[in-house]
Amino acid sequence: MRITTVVTTLALAAIAYAQAPTGQINGTVTDPSGAVISGAEISAVNPATNVRRTTTTDDDGLYALPALPPGVYNLEVDAKGFPKQIRQGLELQVGQVARVDLTVQIGNVSETVQVAAQAPILQSETTELGTVIENKRIVDLPLNGRNYLQLASLAPGATTYGPASSQGQQRMGGSRNSFALNVAGQRVHFNHYTLDGVENTDPNFNTYLMLPSIDALQEFKVESGLFQAEYGRGIAQINVSTKSGSNQIHGAVFEFLRNSALDAKNYFDRGDRAIPPFKRNQFGVTASGPIVKSRLFWLFSYEGLRERKALTSTGNVPNAMQRAGDFSNLTTLIRDPFTRVVQSNVVIDPGTPFPDNRIPANRISPLSTR
Repeated sequence: MRITTVVTTLALAAIAYAQAPTGQINGTVTDPSGAVISGAEISAVNPATNVRRTTTTDDDGLYALPALPPGVYNLEVDAKGFPKQIRQGLELQVGQVARVDLTVQIGNVSETVQVAAQAPILQSETTELGTVIENKRIVDLPLNGRNYLQLASLAPGATTYGPASSQGQQRMGGSRNSFALNVAGQRVHFNHYTLDGVENTDPNFNTYLMLPSIDALQEFKVESGLFQAEYGRGIAQINVSTKSGSNQIHGAVFEFLRNSALDAKNYFDRGDRAIPPFKRNQFGVTASGPIVKSRLFWLFSYEGLRERKALTSTGNVPNAMQRAGDFSNLTTLIRDPFTRVVQSNVVIDPGTPFPDNRIPANRISPLSTR
């Protein structure tokens, strides 16, 4: 069995936001007395990439910063007549619409006031209910087979111990024919998968199409029941966000090896026989960095799986008599297909049996005797 996954991402700041599962920050800017401030400049800056998104408050002091990739941001407020204020360490998760109300301080306009974010920002703008599995848990928690969707069981109402898909298991192949994710008591076919905002759902079986390497993932979110109309379809939404690179070069290389030479003998194996051959290599590399610092970034991820093992199988093949057309030792009647009568797709007469269950030599195709 050979499975190869390659993910290549070019992330261009301030362009093509619709192609990623992004978040949004909304809020109101006021002064210490509670009066709203219009025309204040609000900027969200990602310290890892130095990418900046800027907007201004309206007449009601409201602002909105949409289409922000998941990550940690510093929120800067620059209002006329007030010192510049920076709120640091705001973590925005995939698909989150967070409200952050800001109050500017009175002071010297040449000063800069820095405020460290103390509590996580809340999503009070929508009724969505979901669980975000962030990068730390994806990387730190053990995953047998490196399938990140196993961590979806950390979401309330989700389990990965249910029955796998019964539809076309042999056709799906790989890990898809044995993995099951059941959310809110529903079957595995009621899930909807997206990867960086792009459809990642197999239309035939409603399972995932592509399984990125865990080293290429930023985070993913499992939503059920109360989600926005932009998703639709499935009972559960699995929204996956990959990394986009940063101003520093990062990389990871891994190899997981299993070999029959290192394995213990199965309890039921005969003691006088060798361990059946088995070789399994799961390996890969992930690297990212800048193309143009603070503007254009790249990420490359490759993961391969090589599995070689011995399998025992049995089959039924015709013997020499049957290859010559002699089925006289069988109780099943061999009928002449030319005498079969079918009307309107209904079999009226299954046909006349061959005498003594022997097919004449002139009725046997030469190709079948080779």
